[in-house]
Amino acid sequence: MYVRTETGDRQIRKNGCDIRQLYPWEGVVVPPWNSTLCSIRPLESSTEHRHATDETFIFTSGSGTVRIGAESRPVEPGDVIYVPNGNDHVVTNGSGTEALTFVSIYWLQPEPGSEGAGHG
Repeated sequence: MYVRTETGDRQIRKNGCDIRQLYPWEGVVVPPWNSTLCSIRPLESSTEHRHATDETFIFTSGSGTVRIGAESRPVEPGDVIYVPNGNDHVVTNGSGTEALTFVSIYWLQPEPGSEGAGHG
């Protein structure tokens, strides 16, 4: 069994979020994706940004909104949002007292024509 604790992990501030890196995890199998635990402080927003990876947000506590491009919608615990690569996105915490937390899982899409390469 491999265990990490919140108190043992270092947190950083990136893109307007408090972030705890979950994967990759040194000494453990390297999955084909990375993930972070993200927290948006009360009445704050992440920095609008885009990247080359596809991304999924799984909201675990708090409430707020997510904007991807021109589309915006409210989010609450249990909501899952998919962000296609190359799209500007922002997460906003609507609470004045509670953090908005979510798990971010992100990965690069395979190059066209590489599906199944090296198999068989």
